[in-house]
Amino acid sequence: MKRIILFLSFLLIACSGEQTSSESGTTASPQTTSVLTTRYFQYLSEPSILIFSATQDWRHEEGIAGANLTIMKLANEMGYSYFTSEDPSVFNDTDLARFKIIVFNNMTGDTLNKVQEAAFEKWQSAGNGTVLIHGAGDSSHMDWDHYHNGLIGATFVSHPMAPQFQEARLEVLAPSHPVMKNVPPSFFVTDEWYTFDAPPTGNAVVLAGLDESTYSPVNTVYGDRSDLRMGPKPADHPIIWARCMGPEKARTVFTAIGHRYQVYDSPDVAQVLNNTLYWVAKETDPQSGECNP
Repeated sequence: MKRIILFLSFLLIACSGEQTSSESGTTASPQTTSVLTTRYFQYLSEPSILIFSATQDWRHEEGIAGANLTIMKLANEMGYSYFTSEDPSVFNDTDLARFKIIVFNNMTGDTLNKVQEAAFEKWQSAGNGTVLIHGAGDSSHMDWDHYHNGLIGATFVSHPMAPQFQEARLEVLAPSHPVMKNVPPSFFVTDEWYTFDAPPTGNAVVLAGLDESTYSPVNTVYGDRSDLRMGPKPADHPIIWARCMGPEKARTVFTAIGHRYQVYDSPDVAQVLNNTLYWVAKETDPQSGECNP
């Protein structure tokens, strides 16, 4: 009986203390306070890249693994460190301050709460760079206006399933843009090809588009729309685009390539990703902006 009384007393004290802390206003805001305590994170050198791949919708296991490894290698070549995570609590002012680039690597679904979304928007508004890969541009992000209408600016419709993975020709549409440096005028990649309701809105610079004559843009397996054609010219079917946002010209690049880990074996895909990291970090043409070359 004495043990039970002592245990209940302990619970009462613990709960009372927790309530007092909350009522007194001393509870730290998740938006501003560091919550990651892993030893690796504490020793992370700067500049660094956050590779975030949390999923609340479809999870692209292969694409996540392939992009993670490729970005790690490229970061080493840049002299950047990196931190891979699926923990949304990293989206607070203190922790995000460590990063110059955030890569949303096949992130899907409503993975961040409103406070965390606001922390990202604040971080980006300072001029930091963002890269969005494949599933990060699907239709599961429509609840976050800044992300869906701002960063992406196009609504995902579907992808082929007859078959799902096909080789297609990509055509470079902005050859003078730094992200397309040393990339051939056209190249072939085998992947899952996204279709959007329309080309991206706003000040997006479309960097590459799909030649629909080189693959079968149909889906006869599921959904209300089987014909996924956007138009006869590669410019009608954007697949990689860039934009700058806000007074600080924060740079962002979306690439719909990245469902399969094998795509990163393509030297052209790897070159685009390498150029992307340098560009969004403003390591290339830092003064001119190059948002509308």
